[in-house]
Amino acid sequence: PEKWAVILPYAPWVGIVASLVELFLTSRREVQVRFHASQALALHIAILILSTILGVVGTFSDSNLGSLLFKTAATVFLIISMIRVWRGEPHRIAPLAEPAQWFNEHIEPRTQG
Repeated sequence: PEKWAVILPYAPWVGIVASLVELFLTSRREVQVRFHASQALALHIAILILSTILGVVGTFSDSNLGSLLFKTAATVFLIISMIRVWRGEPHRIAPLAEPAQWFNEHIEPRTQG
């Protein structure tokens, strides 16, 4: 069902895989599903990049507090995103609009329908 297809990409840890699977398998006619899959993919990539940067900084500063706080906040944000989408509330993350649109346009579904 569409309700599950739009929340699964925001799931912590497994959402990046779900996003990619949905983008590769979902027809372009499924606008909502593809939108949330591409936005969640951009969000997960941003989280991975920032986590990596904070991890490197933590290595040099001998403190991983910043990285731990960021990962906790990111997980909470992903869960809030899942809840908002589950409730049918609009959920657009403005700073991720361009990367999300790029993913949606450039990742072609395997089945054109």
